[in-house]
Order: sequence, then structure tokens, then C-alpha cells
Amino acid sequence: MNTEGGEVEETTEDPREQAREMLREMSENAGRILWIHAPVSLLEEVADDDLPGTLARMAQRHRSTDIRLLVDDDLALKDRLPELVGTLKRLTTAVSVRVLEPDENAPLVMTVIADQSGWMQFTRSGSQRILRGETDHRGRTRRRAEEFEASWEAGRDSDELRRVHL
Repeated sequence: MNTEGGEVEETTEDPREQAREMLREMSENAGRILWIHAPVSLLEEVADDDLPGTLARMAQRHRSTDIRLLVDDDLALKDRLPELVGTLKRLTTAVSVRVLEPDENAPLVMTVIADQSGWMQFTRSGSQRILRGETDHRGRTRRRAEEFEASWEAGRDSDELRRVHL
């Protein structure tokens, strides 16, 4: 749910469920770009069973689809989200996967950017979970996209998923 300023308002609803709903909405409504930077444990926590299908439909709708997944551990991705990895194997021209090892002292943060017009961040620090985001704010989304690009450049190609593609 968005407030007037676009930030997700705090409610008594489970932040994981709110994040799951927002990820679903953003991925279903993304036209051409969907970038996800997430530790596998957070992605597993909020990705629903339809995420692989949603990514496949997005790739089929648009020839120049740009789906990027930046994770902390590509082997864990294969082990914990095998249906998603199976979809990634089939969408090799639309999806890129890279690995960026996180700072050990930082909280776990998942960032999602859709079409340069919407973003969300889901943070887990200890037992606390916080969701922030805006589904329609180009200025703040552009900042998040720049941060994503910097992390993407700092990452490395996924060795595990490259082997899967061969």
C-alpha cells in the first residue's frame, strides 16, 4: 500500500507478505526492465511460486527485456529456488545473473527496480523486517537504479549458472 508520498506505509500486516505482494505487482507490471538484487535467503522469503512464470511471460512479451538478478550465492540459488533457476536456464537471452558477496556486517537488503519507474527495498536486520518503496516515482527509482548498476558492475558472472547454460 502506498501513502500520498509514495512510500509504503507501516501497518500491522506482515512485512514479508507486503513485500511478496509488492514484488508480485512490480514483476507482473514491468514492461521491459526488472532488476533484483537480493541475498538468496531474502529472495526465498518473498518470491512466490509464480515468479518464474512471471519472468517467462515478461520475456515473451518484449524482445528487448532486461531481467537482471544479482545474488550473494549462486549455488544457494540453485539449491533453494530450483524452479526459478529452471526458468533462468530457458531465458538465457533475457536474463543475466551475477554474484556479489555482501558485507558481513550489513543488514540483508533486497532491492527491486521495475522499468526505471518503481522500486522497493525489503530489509531484514535480526528479527526486524522493513519494507519501503514506490511504484511510480522516477526520481527516486533512478537513484536506486544507479546504486544497482554500481553493484552489478562490482559483481561477477555466475559460475554455477553459466555451467547450467552450457
